[in-house]
Amino acid sequence: MFAIVLFLIAACVCYYYTSCAFLYYYTCVVRARYAQDVPCAQPCYPLIGNGLSFLEKSPVKLFQNVVQPFNQFNRWFKVWLGPQLMLCTSHPVLAESVLSHPKCLDKPFFYSFVQLEQGILTRKYQNWKRYRKVMSPAFSTSKVTNALPLFVMCAENMMSKLEAMVANDSTVSLAPVLSECLLNVIFSTTLGANVVEEREAKHILNNLDILFQMISARAINALHHIDWVYKHTNNCKIESASRAACYSVVDKVLASRRSALENEFYEANDSPAMLDRLLSVNEDGPLSDTEIVQNIYSIVGAGNDTTAHSLGHTCLFLAMHPAVQRRLYQELRDVFYTADEPITEEKLKQLSYMECVIKESLRLAPPGATVAREAQEDLTVEGQLIPRGTTVVVSLFALHRRKDFWGADAERFDPDRFLPQRCKNRMGCAFMPFNTGSRNCIGSRYAMQIMKIILCKIVRRYELHTELTMEQMQFRFDIALKQEQGYSIRFERRVESD
Repeated sequence: MFAIVLFLIAACVCYYYTSCAFLYYYTCVVRARYAQDVPCAQPCYPLIGNGLSFLEKSPVKLFQNVVQPFNQFNRWFKVWLGPQLMLCTSHPVLAESVLSHPKCLDKPFFYSFVQLEQGILTRKYQNWKRYRKVMSPAFSTSKVTNALPLFVMCAENMMSKLEAMVANDSTVSLAPVLSECLLNVIFSTTLGANVVEEREAKHILNNLDILFQMISARAINALHHIDWVYKHTNNCKIESASRAACYSVVDKVLASRRSALENEFYEANDSPAMLDRLLSVNEDGPLSDTEIVQNIYSIVGAGNDTTAHSLGHTCLFLAMHPAVQRRLYQELRDVFYTADEPITEEKLKQLSYMECVIKESLRLAPPGATVAREAQEDLTVEGQLIPRGTTVVVSLFALHRRKDFWGADAERFDPDRFLPQRCKNRMGCAFMPFNTGSRNCIGSRYAMQIMKIILCKIVRRYELHTELTMEQMQFRFDIALKQEQGYSIRFERRVESD
């Protein structure tokens, strides 16, 4: 009897390892034959692939390890995360072909780590189309224009806080100030909520930052892709606590807004709050509570983090480049005759150099440094077969710094790159800060408008200074691109003469 038990155990063990070996052979040899001529990032080892490069604890070193092969290879290269093969590129033509391809519009498996499967950020394409259709009107040009007074009000509140901080110490860490302002803007336009209390704002922003770090770290750790492994890690515990803290604040605001709507008569199409639109959807049936909540979480999380840090980078670049800052200030004086002249849509359209400054900042520091897609069907891009289920990764950070498209000084901050005469012969796909294709950033107009308004306020009132140089900037690996050393800027009050 004992011999029979031992035999059965041995048979099970053999079956398990034989199955694993077959699966590994099928995944790494048979299914990957389409990429056998594609160069591989190094170092690459059996079983773990390129995994050692992504086990780096330092977020800065991790970011450098991720970007390095994108700078090394001109077109396609491959990366192995354990048995998972990914095609990668930073070539503008290849990137645009993938991101715009109608058969390559799904988000890969690791986007599910955000745990917003019913939201616009990570939803599979077929269901995503419905969310996009419902939410797009809230980000239309007319809606963004109508929200202008709200943007200005939030910017003025931010300036009042900034003035109080500068009065105590001229050097200010700008990121928390910008993040709180953007959080209020997003809560107001998304939920129709009043300004978030400062204590709650700091609470949610701190936990959002931690949450995004944990999600990013999990995405490139093949072992942590396995749920039952990840749930026993310390990172999982930290992530769960931060997620609960973020959701508790949003849930409270969401409940308050829903209660208010029960006692109001409103037309969702005329409402500035996206929540109102989500609650009123009737085409193809109403959205479930989960869909509504997760779409709100998606906009609050992604919109705040990306726009606030994009503004932080722009202010840093201006502080590093006094000549650019003076030129922008002069444009503001030419367009706004007095410091307290109201900001209008017409005035913002006249700020052509500011547009160049923001675009150059987004080139060097795109909010989403890396994006990925999964092929829904077999497809061919520029002669390369991409089988169904393949993950394709694009580095917008590396793409925007390619010297073959941007010149030998591609690392330099030069807003004149975006003057009409210099854009004329440049490929449009060489610049895609908000992604491209039908799954591009839904809030790009929204982000550009609020960035212009806040820059108007800051640059008109203060000169910006920093000890940091372009060479010293270090970015860290995260969902949204962030500066490791922070955004400390010295503010000097301008004295305007007539």
